[in-house]
Amino acid sequence: MNYRFLLPGLFLLSSFGVWFSPVFAQAADDPGTSSDVGNNSTDNSDNNVEESDENPKNKPKKPVVDPETKRYNDLLKTGLLKVFEGEATFNYARLEKFGATHPIPRVRAAVALALGRMGRPAGIKILHRMIERDGEWVRQAAYKGLADIGSKTSLEYFYVGAKSSDREIRIASFRGMGKTRDPGAREVLLKKGLKSDDKEIVKASILGLGYYQVPEDIRTFIDYLNSNDEELQKASVEALGRHKTRTSMKILEDSFKDKVNLRNQILDTLTEQKNSFAIFALLRILDANSGSPDIVNEISARLYKLKAVGKYMTVIADNTPLLKEPYVGAPKIRDLEVGEVGKVVTKNSVAYILPVDGQRIEDFYFKVLVNTKYKDAFTETVQGWVFGKYIQIRTISIPKEEKEPKKKGKKPSILDDMGPSEPEPSTQPEESNP
Repeated sequence: MNYRFLLPGLFLLSSFGVWFSPVFAQAADDPGTSSDVGNNSTDNSDNNVEESDENPKNKPKKPVVDPETKRYNDLLKTGLLKVFEGEATFNYARLEKFGATHPIPRVRAAVALALGRMGRPAGIKILHRMIERDGEWVRQAAYKGLADIGSKTSLEYFYVGAKSSDREIRIASFRGMGKTRDPGAREVLLKKGLKSDDKEIVKASILGLGYYQVPEDIRTFIDYLNSNDEELQKASVEALGRHKTRTSMKILEDSFKDKVNLRNQILDTLTEQKNSFAIFALLRILDANSGSPDIVNEISARLYKLKAVGKYMTVIADNTPLLKEPYVGAPKIRDLEVGEVGKVVTKNSVAYILPVDGQRIEDFYFKVLVNTKYKDAFTETVQGWVFGKYIQIRTISIPKEEKEPKKKGKKPSILDDMGPSEPEPSTQPEESNP
């Protein structure tokens, strides 16, 4: 017998034997068995995938940062941190050094912006050198810093910057001119800034004019306040606030009714002024909108922020005499108009009976603080006595649960009231009669 083909034949027979096996044939006829076999195969493959996913070797590796990039990032982070520390501690020596020698432009730009936020003259010369010696990115930041400070010593830089091809530098230059309050810069704002095709330059010019407090500029602010452009409207509101005059506060007060889209900004602007004109304007708005809880709450919170708590009065009778002394026949300071408001300082201890509208009314005289009537008056306010029947008194106070123990060294309110300050106050009208 030839055994050369025996071994290959056995292999061939064993490979086909499975198909002819009775056991395998029964399994093939059973569809459930076939399905199970297939599922087992899938499960095994899934397990293999899970195992491969759990294998740390198969996880994507983090990108390797080359040493140069890492050094740059570390230098940037450290530099910015040092700049912020220098700003917080007013370390001008550090900021000057970083602004002149730090290798990363973004850090030098951060120095320029920090010097502007600090707002002190010590940073002006540093910013001038940065403009003269550095590149575009840093020069933009340096101009913004100079605009924040707004010193007359920077006027030449602003004049040059207003003609720059860099838009950011032009905008910052017009913004900085207004803060200088220089008459020549005002002419540039009027003749160049307001006539610019760039809205941002127009806005910067409007805001800049607000610092001058020139009566003629009020007309310009009113024109932009009545324009159809909301951005210019908002700029005019801010400019009127910067004007800080009796007239500008009255315009903001009158605009509250019609300019619904600007109401929050008007209230914020009045609150920021911290003068009697603004406080009394808020009180008049409060009286005019006493039926709106939302408006009352908004204004009350702002009055509380100003520490303007206490008793306030509103005149309810026309031609109410404001007297120098609390008795009948005392010299008159002037007549008060309906709607005028003021702060109640004190109440006289002696009551009087006066004929009012054909009736005899018994009431007290109240000492009140009101705005002066004439624009050229030397002071904002004047004190006098008014009969209680002619006024309505409103109390602005802190809720009892919000009151805190008195602390030493607390600043008085703007109107010489010693009220605390924090949450929203409550307002409630009172009768003037005892």
